[in-house]
Amino acid sequence: MPNNATQPAETSAERSLVVGHWPHLRARDSIPRIMWSVVAALVPALVASGYFFGIRAYLHVGLAVATAVATEAIIQRLRKVPVTVGDGSAVVTGVLVAFCLPAQARWFVPIIAAFVAIAIAKHCFGGLGCNIWNPALVGRAFVHIAYPTDLNPSSWPVLKGGHFLADLGTVTGGLPEGVHAVTGASPMAHFKAIATAHGDAATVLSGKLPGLWDMFLGRIGGSLGETSALLLLLGALYLIYKGWVRWQVPLAYLATVAAGAGAFALWKADLGADLADRFVAYHLLGGGLALGALFMATDMVTSPLTNKGLWIFGFGCGALTILIRLYGGYPEAVCYSILLMNTAVPLIDRWTQPRFFGHKK
Repeated sequence: MPNNATQPAETSAERSLVVGHWPHLRARDSIPRIMWSVVAALVPALVASGYFFGIRAYLHVGLAVATAVATEAIIQRLRKVPVTVGDGSAVVTGVLVAFCLPAQARWFVPIIAAFVAIAIAKHCFGGLGCNIWNPALVGRAFVHIAYPTDLNPSSWPVLKGGHFLADLGTVTGGLPEGVHAVTGASPMAHFKAIATAHGDAATVLSGKLPGLWDMFLGRIGGSLGETSALLLLLGALYLIYKGWVRWQVPLAYLATVAAGAGAFALWKADLGADLADRFVAYHLLGGGLALGALFMATDMVTSPLTNKGLWIFGFGCGALTILIRLYGGYPEAVCYSILLMNTAVPLIDRWTQPRFFGHKK
């Protein structure tokens, strides 16, 4: 008889292969921890938006967050999957949606934008981690097309404008005593209008624009997320320190916008060094660039996975932004630039995937 005739047959348990993580793998980070930290990083800019634009800023944020959370909970129940609104991801989307809107938009605009962001941009693709585009920017793009007068008003309110109010008072012959707010074009819209009319960047820089310090602090008209580059930067630095935001994207994004604006100012517009510096500074501080570069383009789900891909992604966002601002029809281009580069992320990941050890590229 064969030598193995007396050996017992293998049991099903002995034939099974158990695959799992090694027992010493530990991680303190989690989705709720990261998402609620992002919310905390946005709180200073949120408080500032209420200071500059009034109670309507908080109303928009509340409506957008409530809609985002309710939409996510309802859809997850309909899909018969666990309801995960407690992880904070819907809250982040709601806050960012509101930050993309001006304070004087009608009350239903943040509701529609938040619904589109969660229902279409997020859950139509499978939920958190499966979406192709940044949900908040998809919601903003939808209402920008559906309600253009709400997203591009003829005048923007500026409350407690400080030096900007004083400058306007000088131009108009003085403001009446007790005035707390003025309305006017947002800096980027004003910039675009003058550039289109005169074709001379020097005319733009000598126009009735707010000071750079006012733009850095947030004493300007615009969307809620254009309030304060300073406070947005402080929140982003905290997330970078924790390792939840990759610094390559904002650095590449901002550097590309600065380089493009500088090249245009020096060679196309033929400005001197001093005016070129101001031209670059206005493009860095104006519009939604700070919010987009620090909190939108750095989204973990819709940005590349590799270090080289992050640089390419940030460069692409910056190049599209400055090209649309200077030569396109919109005064602002951050939203569509990031969405276009989100579309290219799978291709970027494929191009920049690292070589496996022991294999040719």
